[in-house]
Amino acid sequence: MIVVLLGVTLGQVSLYAQNLTPEGLWLHSNERIQVRIGPCEEYLCGKIIWLKNPDGEKSSPIADSENPDLDQRGRPVIGMTVLWGLARNGADLWTEGTIYNPDDGKTYSARLTMAGADTLSVKVYKFLPLFGETQVWTRVED
Repeated sequence: MIVVLLGVTLGQVSLYAQNLTPEGLWLHSNERIQVRIGPCEEYLCGKIIWLKNPDGEKSSPIADSENPDLDQRGRPVIGMTVLWGLARNGADLWTEGTIYNPDDGKTYSARLTMAGADTLSVKVYKFLPLFGETQVWTRVED
């Protein structure tokens, strides 16, 4: 009887873990931006939907001023896709993604790991994940 209950309980935990998804609204570890992650065709992508200080130090909306493409420097940061190409690679892992940092105008490789229902581990790296930076994002209520 105990073995059956334990098996049912572990099965429910396993099923719960498989249902964790990064889809939703997340507060970046810098607490200055919120990113909405959702499906883009067969992948996941994310857009900035909120800035703590949307007008920056000026009275105009923050633009993508560090973008290496001069034609893109005037585009607003709010609404910008900053995360794309993430493919599920396990119960709680999404890999092969790219993340754009409007603070420095650079793109990096990215992988996401669900560390809990409301915690997302975002690994940002240039060549190998081993040498990257891990950020912890927190789920935000819609």
